[in-house]
Amino acid sequence: MWLIELLALVPVAATLVDVLGGPHLQFLDYWQVLLNTSNPDGSLHPSGFFTLRNEHPLVLPALAYWLNVAVSHGDNRVLGCLVVAIGVLTVVVLRAALPRSLPPVARAALVVGASALVFSPHGLHNFIRSMSGTAWLTANLLVICALLLARRGWWVPAWGVGLLACLSYGTGFPVWVALAWLAWVRREAVWKRVVPLVVLVGVGVAWKLLDRGPVPGGSPTSDPVQVLFTFFAAVGHLWTTDSAGVAVVAGVLVLAAYAVLLTTSAARAEELRVWWALALHAVLACAMIGVARVDFGEAVGLSSRYTSQSVVMAVPLMVIAGWLLVRRSAANGPRVAVLAVAAGFLGFTLGMPVAAALREESREVPLQAVALRAGLGAAYPDRLPNPDELMDLLPKIGHYPFTEDFTLGCGGPELGDRVDIAGARPLPAADPARKADPSGFMEEAQQLPGATRIRGWATGGADPIHCAAVVDGSGVVVGGGIVNQARPDVTAALPWVTGGTGFVVIGPTATPDTKVVFVRKSGAVLWAPAPTEEGEK
Repeated sequence: MWLIELLALVPVAATLVDVLGGPHLQFLDYWQVLLNTSNPDGSLHPSGFFTLRNEHPLVLPALAYWLNVAVSHGDNRVLGCLVVAIGVLTVVVLRAALPRSLPPVARAALVVGASALVFSPHGLHNFIRSMSGTAWLTANLLVICALLLARRGWWVPAWGVGLLACLSYGTGFPVWVALAWLAWVRREAVWKRVVPLVVLVGVGVAWKLLDRGPVPGGSPTSDPVQVLFTFFAAVGHLWTTDSAGVAVVAGVLVLAAYAVLLTTSAARAEELRVWWALALHAVLACAMIGVARVDFGEAVGLSSRYTSQSVVMAVPLMVIAGWLLVRRSAANGPRVAVLAVAAGFLGFTLGMPVAAALREESREVPLQAVALRAGLGAAYPDRLPNPDELMDLLPKIGHYPFTEDFTLGCGGPELGDRVDIAGARPLPAADPARKADPSGFMEEAQQLPGATRIRGWATGGADPIHCAAVVDGSGVVVGGGIVNQARPDVTAALPWVTGGTGFVVIGPTATPDTKVVFVRKSGAVLWAPAPTEEGEK
């Protein structure tokens, strides 16, 4: 059956492709955690590890961030590979938890289904924005490990791992309820049932006493319907593309399925207890999302970062239902296998629109790296918090983009270099009489705090454009960006202009002397005056 289990590698490989092709630069909350855990001289600030971020403890993730700085200068892709490894370990641990009474074909198929859900594109946020997955997925893995240890009767190690889950993310807190329930159904000594509840109270008190930092969200609401909407959407997130209403329906059906299974005495078998405990943990974690994030909007339950909780709701349901079908008749083994794989790849495929949106959002992240390196961090206040502190800290700790591997991609001029504008050729407008010649257009100059972001399209003709940069009046490179972006609208209007022609660059606030230069594959340079206001196509 190992050949079937090899299919579990397909979702892993697909996710790894996205991670390795993703942005080098880290994402939003990561920067604030880095600032909280750093002294001004770049040394560690230990107490900062216990500052809450978005109301969550991030002790273990913050340690992982710093280890990643030491190993790869904070490369988001390297940390993303770690998150993929955590996801793989999660699937391995789930495999170890499967009932031994299941036939091999059903076990193998459940592993494939679980892998497809863990690595569903619904949750791509946690992989390509690795700072998020380092928290969410680590907490999930530790919760599952704690429950498996408890199933073996190893309570002290289980409690230790449970504490680590709580140090990873707030969604680890419900593990204590699951551990207490597991001790109760196993008829353990009273003290083993009570200890998890006492620890839960202690964790709650510690959480209240910690430095809370900025509290996210809008105005709190007391509307119970909105809380239920967010809760059910978080539970059923996997089973829709982008409809919160469908997610709510799916969430209700998932919980109804659990309720129906509870009415079956066979479903309460000893070898299924750990799966019920995991489902209990997941439903409480989704309830936390419903209560704590209700003021984020009615569609917040569909947020990609919450996908892992919907996954942890779905997998136990697949296992428990599959076990019951096989118990009814051994002939159902192959049927369970087919259904498990089908459910897994349904949840995987439905995530395609979410993944497409995340890839599009990530496309211009390299501009933030250019902005940081060029001293323009204030241009992205919603993505780069406390930019002055950040631009002061990152060079001290050797963090990208203040590293030798940072480049504008030109294979030549970098920030601070000088370009010979006099020897360059102006970029002409498109002309159907000269279809093979380079051409382009500066479409928009968007004014940002202390910077200008310029968009447009350009083609080098037979000598393709390699990169784009911004130069000041003396020809010094003061900004850069990305090129070769898809522009089907340009091709539709000018059929001879094909391929990726779109570009976006960022530089200091544009002046009449500011220019955008394009370095072609041959090294030849084209230039165009930077617009100071929006142009026309």
